[in-house]
Amino acid sequence: MVRVLCVCLLMSVAATPAVAQEEIGFAPVKQHEIVVAPFTDAQVASLLGTLDTMVGKQKDPAKWAKDADIHFWRLTNRFQTGKLSAEQLDKVLAHFDGIEKAHPADKSFMDKQRQIVRTRMIGQVAPDIVGKDLDDAEFKLSDYRGKVVVLYFTGEWCGPCRGEYPYQRLMLEVHKGKPFAIVGVNSDSKLDVAQKSKKDNRLEYRSWWDGYVEKKSTEGPIADAWNVTGWPTIYVLDTKGVIRFVNLRNEDVLKGVNQLLRELPPQK
Repeated sequence: MVRVLCVCLLMSVAATPAVAQEEIGFAPVKQHEIVVAPFTDAQVASLLGTLDTMVGKQKDPAKWAKDADIHFWRLTNRFQTGKLSAEQLDKVLAHFDGIEKAHPADKSFMDKQRQIVRTRMIGQVAPDIVGKDLDDAEFKLSDYRGKVVVLYFTGEWCGPCRGEYPYQRLMLEVHKGKPFAIVGVNSDSKLDVAQKSKKDNRLEYRSWWDGYVEKKSTEGPIADAWNVTGWPTIYVLDTKGVIRFVNLRNEDVLKGVNQLLRELPPQK
């Protein structure tokens, strides 16, 4: 438990450096920023050790991957609270290679875990998403390059997801006309439910419908590709499509978006 908590505290708030004195004699009010701290090698080693302990509890090879899935997701979730260096990422991938050697029948499962770590961490360019929106029109995540983007994996069925709606409406209102967008991946099992929710809650942004009625609605192809196991899952991307924050909630997502917009040159 201690090893988990030390990583969850990596994302903290710090003041920006002091700026030049204003002519009125008072220094500007300092803006506060969400700082994503780098991991230490000891923290990475601790997390991988925890993973080994958890996945090692399942001794039945036929059940190993199914049980391991939640532990790898929790590892990924914690890695997304900080910055992995290139060397640390190589160590994580090498560690995964060692796990695969012990479980050769689960190569496809381990391939997916490697792909997630290579492409979904803070500082990496988010993979593209291509699909149809709730009105059956195709669009892509990469269509929004040049804008700060908040990507929500969400659904009307999910209480915490509904708790994000007021913040979504506020961001759309206050950043109207700015290089900003929200896009969603909706996991409701029925398309009409997703459509009604967007209309009733005045969520005026585009969403892919990822409902998968043959299985659980949360096992749609986009959610599966992004290894989303908990809802909501939230990614904040900068104008280059780089993942800058993961799973900021409520007012924190407002702060993260404001911070990325402040990085941009003034609009003419």
